[in-house]
Amino acid sequence: MIMNALSIIVRYSRNFSERKMKPFDIGFPEQVVLMYLSQHDGINQDAIAHHFMIDKGAIAKTIGKLEEKGHIEKSPNKENKRENLISLTSKGKSMLGLMNNVLEEWNDGMMDGLSREEIEQFNRIAEKIEANVLKIFNQNWSDTDAKAE
Repeated sequence: MIMNALSIIVRYSRNFSERKMKPFDIGFPEQVVLMYLSQHDGINQDAIAHHFMIDKGAIAKTIGKLEEKGHIEKSPNKENKRENLISLTSKGKSMLGLMNNVLEEWNDGMMDGLSREEIEQFNRIAEKIEANVLKIFNQNWSDTDAKAE
């Protein structure tokens, strides 16, 4: 039951963000990468793919679009010449404000009618669930990885 509700929230959130950012030609995968880079500037493509558990090819395509649009730039890693580090450009940084406004609008609408205490309780519960999910996932992957070795 909870998975159904979460799935609906995520799908509508994505659709809302895509529609709001369409005039700026920023799709949802691009929004996700830009938001991640706002916290992890100068990271490589593999780290982004790993974080989102997305195929490296899909991330490469998204990175290519963002670079073509002037939102990010690649620079060679001085420690590893075979990889590039990805950073936001000033144009990319300017999109963050717009995306934050969209996210704030979504969150305000989603939490409409809830008290401050209910929102705080929801956030605490969501953080616990997130930690549990990561623990389950990591335990299962470490078990699988150990068997593969």
